[in-house]
Amino acid sequence: MHELLLHASVPTARHAQVLSVLAGVAAMQPQPFHERHLIYKPTRPPTRAAVQIGGSQAVQQNSTQKAKAGMQEDLFYLHLVEDLVEDAGKGGMSNGDVVMEDVHGLSGEDEVTGIIENENSSGTIQDTPNTDPKSSTRWTFQFRDVPEPGNRRPCTTRLIADTPITGGDASAFMSAMEYTHTSTHHLIGHRLTHLSTSILLFRPCRPPSSSAHKPEPIDPRTYILQVSLRVSNGIAKPQLMSRGVKELMSLKETLRGVVELESVERGMLDTRVR
Repeated sequence: MHELLLHASVPTARHAQVLSVLAGVAAMQPQPFHERHLIYKPTRPPTRAAVQIGGSQAVQQNSTQKAKAGMQEDLFYLHLVEDLVEDAGKGGMSNGDVVMEDVHGLSGEDEVTGIIENENSSGTIQDTPNTDPKSSTRWTFQFRDVPEPGNRRPCTTRLIADTPITGGDASAFMSAMEYTHTSTHHLIGHRLTHLSTSILLFRPCRPPSSSAHKPEPIDPRTYILQVSLRVSNGIAKPQLMSRGVKELMSLKETLRGVVELESVERGMLDTRVR
């Protein structure tokens, strides 16, 4: 699935004003959201193909082909995301996420076994697999590819995958994939939906040091505005991508003068392990 993105920075002093404008444009009340992101890093470094220097061309080509055959793809950071809003709906995508697809299209997102990880009173992360389907805890396994290079479109474009977690011990699953937990952060803000576009106005926050404390903004001076649109089967149906870009650009023009939505630098959203 493809995701089309635009971003803007909103000063804290203008937060209430911008949120009010967004509510008017979307014709809905902003819905609060609070997500806890557990970031996982592969325990092994990415493997690169070694190209022979010197020697005959035939030997070098043969060596290169063998190296490419055994070369691993780029490795990425992966996220396990917990929905901390009590009245949020169950399932993979958060409330407000709309997928642009044709009538008979499929979202391509399947359910797999996952992990439930919580923080105890001291703030220490511990593995607590949860197999109870009636549990109020909601987790999603997230993958975000590096944005596409070049300026083919007036917005950021990347491949994504969100997989709802239904239970089981994904701690063993992550370990089997040779991934280990490396850090945690929270996203706290409001969500709105305009046509097929998801609008998020939020702050990244540090995790609380204990259950008696609240997450603290990493940068209390600003909020991040993200407008995104997801396109199912965008490669096979380029007309859907064109429709998605047109809708995103239309919203950008509507908000011009209030916020300046732009495509961010590709490296800022690079999720590859270096």
